[in-house]
Amino acid sequence: MRWIKTHEPKLSENYLEIHYGKLNSETRDIINYLESKNVLMGRNESESRLIKPNEIYYFEIVDRKCYAYLKEEVWRLEEGLAELTERYETHGFVRICKSMVVNVHKVKQIKADLNMRMDLVLLNEETIVMSRSYRNEFFKKLKNMRMEGV
Repeated sequence: MRWIKTHEPKLSENYLEIHYGKLNSETRDIINYLESKNVLMGRNESESRLIKPNEIYYFEIVDRKCYAYLKEEVWRLEEGLAELTERYETHGFVRICKSMVVNVHKVKQIKADLNMRMDLVLLNEETIVMSRSYRNEFFKKLKNMRMEGV
């Protein structure tokens, strides 16, 4: 396998691209290593990007596809919501409805809504709705984090 390393001083964010014709063990090992570093591969129409968990405000399923919502960007993910919830639970992610998992570190304010639902105002001023059936799990997560000093 050949590889190219280029220093670009004006680059605002480092990135890696992996190009392969056939997925062999060497390439798979590199992909596994990157995935083990707790980063996600986000995609949109024209590009891919590695996403750190602390950049993510929430995950959402829309039309059977999973998306990661960042401060001002949305990226398509290959993983499912259950897998993401389990994998990033220790990073402060908790399910708030059937189709959404939120990063509690990105929640700015919690407001009561109708029918015991809650509105979560995020740091980027976006408001998302937590359903009442996930309310106890959310507050339990907050309590545990407070007890751990996070």
